[in-house]
Amino acid sequence: MLQSAPVPGALGTALSGSGEIRLVNVTKSFGRMQAVKAISLTIPHGSYCCLIGPSGCGKTTILRMIAGHEIQTSGEIYIGDQMVVGQAPVQRGTAMMFQSYALFPHLSVLENVAFYLKMRGLTKADRFAKAREMLDRVQLSRLADRMPAQLSGGQQQRVALARSLITNPRILLLDEPLSSLDEYLRLRMRGELKELQLEFGITFVHVTHTQPEAIALADMVVVMDHGRIDQSGTAEDIFVRPKTPYVARFMGGQNVLAGVLEAVDRDSLTIRNESGALFAAHRPETVPAIIGTPLAVVVRRDRVRIARRTGDATDLVANRVEGTVTATEYQGTYVKVSLNVAGVGAFVTNISDAAYSATPVKVGDDVILSWEIKDVHVLDKPDAAADKDPYAGSDH
Repeated sequence: MLQSAPVPGALGTALSGSGEIRLVNVTKSFGRMQAVKAISLTIPHGSYCCLIGPSGCGKTTILRMIAGHEIQTSGEIYIGDQMVVGQAPVQRGTAMMFQSYALFPHLSVLENVAFYLKMRGLTKADRFAKAREMLDRVQLSRLADRMPAQLSGGQQQRVALARSLITNPRILLLDEPLSSLDEYLRLRMRGELKELQLEFGITFVHVTHTQPEAIALADMVVVMDHGRIDQSGTAEDIFVRPKTPYVARFMGGQNVLAGVLEAVDRDSLTIRNESGALFAAHRPETVPAIIGTPLAVVVRRDRVRIARRTGDATDLVANRVEGTVTATEYQGTYVKVSLNVAGVGAFVTNISDAAYSATPVKVGDDVILSWEIKDVHVLDKPDAAADKDPYAGSDH
């Protein structure tokens, strides 16, 4: 059941006060199992925040604690400047849209959207007028008299959104809202969610395990693993400048290369992996200049060039390695080429369809991979979760 604070006078005017969310050392335990471990996080008012991570990492538990449907074991939760610990969901100014949509099957679309207003004591004429206005805003007016079973998945989702937004919350909480939709509809609804968030100007917190969804929607992405935050920041920061091997692998699009510091000067550094391959990068200010220090770098898949190996082993050159093709997958605008590289293991390069057509490769081919120093990013925490290979990162 959707719960929120009392409806203000004008539809579309959110509850007064800030929709900023602050979690301070929040922990949630279920028996001996800690689902969330001392999380501290600030989500700015009016932002679109995506919590992303594999199943069981604690992201839905965080959503439910913000809503008040779960009570934290310890820590503090603030909405605006008010601590909401101990407040019922109805007092928090939040609305939660569940993954199943939870529409009433015996009520029409109009009655579903107006149901909350009925519970608040509005007359039938007033609540239906406000519900029709909201249906206009989500482009469902023509379906007002239909029953939920007569709607497509995307239409049902928009009804659930309208029913959530009619409560005029400061914060809308969405638990995997696109997971039950087909790919075409998911892309369409993604755009509609962002448009609605910009139109209403309220804080959206969206739980997902799909990397492209988070990158496309979010002003702020929070990557979680085993109840902790590995990294939070803009979508560009998370994708282009991951801090740990875990984030780089989970978000996809990056190859992680680990080794030890071989050489360093004022502007660049070189690391050597266990098979002797050299990887050069521009030197961040935070990297220690101690030879032998463990380091890890990442290079984006779409920045890697591939060429057939036509002779003997290549000379030892930084950012140039040999590999063997293990799989190719046509992805429309590009071809995903998976390889095995000595001292690295699994490695992926995304080649444009035109470049691949000009020089195709097949499983078993020995190739040379190379990339430029400007396309290499040094990780802040090379050993953090270095051995993990999150399942979701391999799909993108």
